[in-house]
Amino acid sequence: MAKLRTSIREQLLNKINQRASWRWAKRGLYFLLFIGAFANFIANDKPYYCEYKGEWHSPLFKAIAVDLGLSKWPTDQVNLRWYEVDLENDYWPPVAYRPEQINIYQKFQSPFDDQKVERWQFRHMLGTDSLGHDTLAGLIWGTRFALIIGLASMLIATIIGLFLGSMAGFFGNDRWITSRAQRIGGVIGLILGLYGGLMVRRPLLDEGRLAFYYIGALGLIISLTVLGSYIGRRLFPRSGHMRALPVDDLVMRAIETLTAIPALLLLLSIVAIIQRPSVLSITLIIGLLGWTGIARFVRGELLRVRSLEYMQATKVMGLPPVRALFRHALPNAMGPVYVAIAFGVAGAILVEAGLSFIGIGVPADLVTWGKLLRNARTSADAWWLAIFPGLMLFLTITVFNLLGEAVSEET
Repeated sequence: MAKLRTSIREQLLNKINQRASWRWAKRGLYFLLFIGAFANFIANDKPYYCEYKGEWHSPLFKAIAVDLGLSKWPTDQVNLRWYEVDLENDYWPPVAYRPEQINIYQKFQSPFDDQKVERWQFRHMLGTDSLGHDTLAGLIWGTRFALIIGLASMLIATIIGLFLGSMAGFFGNDRWITSRAQRIGGVIGLILGLYGGLMVRRPLLDEGRLAFYYIGALGLIISLTVLGSYIGRRLFPRSGHMRALPVDDLVMRAIETLTAIPALLLLLSIVAIIQRPSVLSITLIIGLLGWTGIARFVRGELLRVRSLEYMQATKVMGLPPVRALFRHALPNAMGPVYVAIAFGVAGAILVEAGLSFIGIGVPADLVTWGKLLRNARTSADAWWLAIFPGLMLFLTITVFNLLGEAVSEET
C-alpha cells in the first residue's frame, strides 16, 4: 500500500508539473505573439499623437498608412524627425526608438549609465551598440522577424512533409496502381513542368526573386505532372499494363538523400548564391530543408493506421483512396506532427539566428537577434549586447520546447 500511495503521489505531481509547464508555455507564446504583432506600437521613433504647428497629428498611425499605400505624407513632414522637433502634448510609445535609428552621441551606452534624457521613453533601457542602435528596440522588432521565419518556414515544411509522408505511408509500394498511359502522361507533364518552371522562368532568378522563382517552379511542376497523369487516364481509360507505383521507396530515397548532406553545409551553400537576401527567401529555404522529419512521422503513423479496422471498412465501403486518406487516416496520425512542428519552430528560429550571427541570410537593414549577438564581438565590455539577445533566444526556444513536450504528453 505504501508503494501504491507513493506511485500515485508521483503521478499526480508529474501531472501537476506538466500542466504548469503547459500554462507557462502558452503564456510565453501569447507574450511573444503580442510583442511581434504590435512591435510598431511598442518601439517607434514617432509619437502616437502630438500637437505640431497648432494642429493635432498622429505620426505613428500615419506612417503605417503610408507603408500600406493608403496615404501620403504632407510635404513638410516627409523627412521630419519627430524626436528632434519641439512638440506639445506629445504621447510616445514605451520605447521611443526604432532598431535602425542611430544615436551617434550614445554609442556603447550601458543600461546603467547616466543618460541625460527628457523623459523615460527616451532612455536606452537596455543600452546601445557601436553605432548607437537601441538594444531594446532591436529585441522587440527581432521578435517579429523570428516568429515570422519560424512559423512560416514550418508551415512550408509541414505542407510538404504531410503530403509526401501521407502518400508514402498510405499507398506504400503496392497500393497506387497506375496504367501505362498515366505513367507516360505524368512523365511528359514532369518534363514540361521542369522546363517551364526552371528554364522559362529563369529571368526571375537572375533578378534575385528567388522565393517567387522556386515557389512558382514547384507549383508548376506538381500541377503539370498531375494534369498529365489525369489526361493520360482520361484519354486511354482501358490501357493495359497496370503497375503499382513505388511511392514509399521514392519518398524515402528523397529523404535519405537530403539527410545525407550535412544540413548546415547545404544551408550555407544555398544562402551563398542568393543575390538579394530577404526574409521570404530565408523562410523558403528553411522550410524546403526541414520537411523530412515531419514526413517520417506521418509515414510511420499511417503505416500503423492503415491496417486498423475502420480503415479496412473504408475499403469495403468503396471509398476513393484519396478521400479515405485525407478524411479518415491523416487526421488520426497528426499527434506526432504537432510535436515535430513545435520543436521545428524552435529549430528554425535558432537557424536564422545562426545565419544572422555569421552575417548572411536576412537583409542588412533588418535587425534580428543574431545580428545583435554579432555586435557583441566588437567590444568585450558590451556585456548587454550578448546577454539580452541570448536571453530572448533562450526563452523563445524554451517556450516552443515546452509546448512540444506538453503536446507529446497529451498525445
